[in-house]
Amino acid sequence: MAERIIYQSDGLADDPYRVGGELAGWQEGLARYAVGNSRLAFAMSAAFAGPLLLPAEAESGGFHFRGGSSIGKTTALQVAGSIWGGRDFPRTWRATSNGLESVALMHCDTLLLLDEMGQCDSREVGQVAYMLANGQGKTRAGRSGEARRAARWRTLFLSTGEIGLADKIAEDGRGRRAAAGQEVRIVDIPADAGAGMGIFETLHGFPSADAFARHLKAAAGEHFGHASHAYLDRLTRDFDGIAPVVSGFQNEFVAENCPPNADGQVSRVVARFALVAAGGEMATAFGVLPWQPGEATKAAAKCFRDWLDTRGGIEPAEEREALSAVRRFIELHGTSRFEPMGSFAPTDNIGAPIDTRIQNRAGFRRRDDEGSIEYIVLPEVWRGEVCAGLDAVMVAKTLAGRGMLKPGSGGKLQNNQRVPGFPSAIRCYVVTSGILGDDAREAAHA
Repeated sequence: MAERIIYQSDGLADDPYRVGGELAGWQEGLARYAVGNSRLAFAMSAAFAGPLLLPAEAESGGFHFRGGSSIGKTTALQVAGSIWGGRDFPRTWRATSNGLESVALMHCDTLLLLDEMGQCDSREVGQVAYMLANGQGKTRAGRSGEARRAARWRTLFLSTGEIGLADKIAEDGRGRRAAAGQEVRIVDIPADAGAGMGIFETLHGFPSADAFARHLKAAAGEHFGHASHAYLDRLTRDFDGIAPVVSGFQNEFVAENCPPNADGQVSRVVARFALVAAGGEMATAFGVLPWQPGEATKAAAKCFRDWLDTRGGIEPAEEREALSAVRRFIELHGTSRFEPMGSFAPTDNIGAPIDTRIQNRAGFRRRDDEGSIEYIVLPEVWRGEVCAGLDAVMVAKTLAGRGMLKPGSGGKLQNNQRVPGFPSAIRCYVVTSGILGDDAREAAHA
């Protein structure tokens, strides 16, 4: 009797890279409608940028279309997915980190699509973001106990969700914040293009955004996979000569779109947008995308500007988070946990001071010589609460550099202050009303 042998594979058995319909049908029924729609054109360009990671020596990373439900986010993924495969090419975030590791490996040098970040466990999403962008999985033991080789990949990925990475991490309920490195690895792009039609800016004659989206989804299910074959056929004819071409596209994009004196984090992100623009422009030059030259660049530039506007500036993310943390604490506790002193101290009808009991005191508040409010924060509260999860010294330096923290003698960040309840002067952090914005002075005089 013949011996029965069962093969047990270590990987997934399904193949997402399928082909259906025709390239001409895809160009006519799908690709041409991305013209004038920055989110669609960007998503399609990203699909062609994956194979450029190696010649460009670029790092992996992702883009996240964030916005409300039913505005077309999933449609954008299906349109991009039609370049490489059928309806099932997009995946979902509803998976473990181990499962997504295997999926990422399958999408090496192509495009990984992950729909609805809200389905991912908030306790894992930050680690998954690092893993996908770093291009390396966990090191594990083999069947006999030896260390197995960790999975490695290069990929760009597009994601969707009603909330962004930072909000998803905060859902954990343990006061966790998204690290700057995580937010650089997955870049939030507002899914709403601002034209009142969700992700769309032009409907190309369709009666409604819904009708347009339904057409795109149907076309993506009918014609798929051919575009990547045609693109790779042209790309690999002179693969060694691709690097300088991609570099030229990237340098031009960065020069035209990266603001002067931008932080290194912004520079890293704009380089990834530039790679997407290069992918779309090369697919156009190869005749795969039926667009005019410059369409992919215009879409990438629009998405980059929208990301930069949402980010709030070109300074490091840590500095923005530092300002936000201090402002948030004072907005929440400016009256309830800061004991009034000086002209703020309450008195009775004959001017005698009234003893004020502050529960869980964080510090003191008073008026400065110009009549604006100052918040004197006790040192342990500063380190343990105001700057929780952040570098307390970095936060103080950030505020001092913007004139929102009064330094002590010799430029020290802490300032010796005599405050009620302490027998001698103590070192505190003196925060000015500038932390609350332009209207803080008027509010202080109200």
